[in-house]
Amino acid sequence: MLEKTSYVEPHPPFPQGVCFKIVPTMTYRLATSLLRHPPTSPATVVRRLGLMSRGWERKRFYKEVSVYKTEEGYGVLLDHRKLRTPRRELLVLPTEPLALAVAGEWASQASLLQPSIMYLTSLCNTVQDNPHDRSRSSTVETILPHLHTDTVLYRQEEQEDLFALQSKEWDPLVNWFNQRFCTKLQPSASLDPPSLPPPLLSSVSLYLSQLDNWTLQGFWYAVQSCHSVIITSALMEGHLNVDSAVNLSRLEIRHQIDHWGSVEWQHDVEHQDLRSRLATSHLVAQLANWTI
Repeated sequence: MLEKTSYVEPHPPFPQGVCFKIVPTMTYRLATSLLRHPPTSPATVVRRLGLMSRGWERKRFYKEVSVYKTEEGYGVLLDHRKLRTPRRELLVLPTEPLALAVAGEWASQASLLQPSIMYLTSLCNTVQDNPHDRSRSSTVETILPHLHTDTVLYRQEEQEDLFALQSKEWDPLVNWFNQRFCTKLQPSASLDPPSLPPPLLSSVSLYLSQLDNWTLQGFWYAVQSCHSVIITSALMEGHLNVDSAVNLSRLEIRHQIDHWGSVEWQHDVEHQDLRSRLATSHLVAQLANWTI
């Protein structure tokens, strides 16, 4: 039954004892390729990327993946089954390119399904199901406090080499943000949060409230992933690409790796997972508003 196999969003629990092998480069490559060359069918997505998946001990239950038109938008078919969300609602995507991207994610699954790396389907499920029952205004109010703890606003003067690196790579981003939102935000070199002038909060709040729901949820997903409203804004506005956003958000980790070396499994997985999450956020925002 579709209801037993279509869940990919983390808010329902996974079966006890199931283990996952994370291969997040799949979603990153999918997002990058689709933004450059909009897909024409799920099959072309799979052929183009040569995606492989393996690791979750559940067999693929469908052969063909396709997209169908509805009155509200577009849906995804797994053979004759219509893809549903964790709340058992039919998944409805606002544009055909986004539906094709989700279909491509399902088509990329090989003999074993891996919901843990299906970031795109997971985010789309979250947008539609709204598992936390948040209103748009509530989502905006949830995002704004993250400016107080934004990664790029906290500097460590006691480590001169790290402080120099932070200034070199983060200052241009803060300058861009100040120009974009007509403010004079300054980083903090102490544990005290930076001062946020009320006009800034009003400006960012207005910006967020004008985003469509898919872009707003993608924005929030990215903020949760990289812990930075500033980096997310630059990504969504096209000032940064995904790789640049990842590198800026992991600046301190990069500095540690340069000095102490990399823990291959941990650091590599964290890096690729963040790439996939930010790529997914950007992809949903772009394809949900795609016009031909």
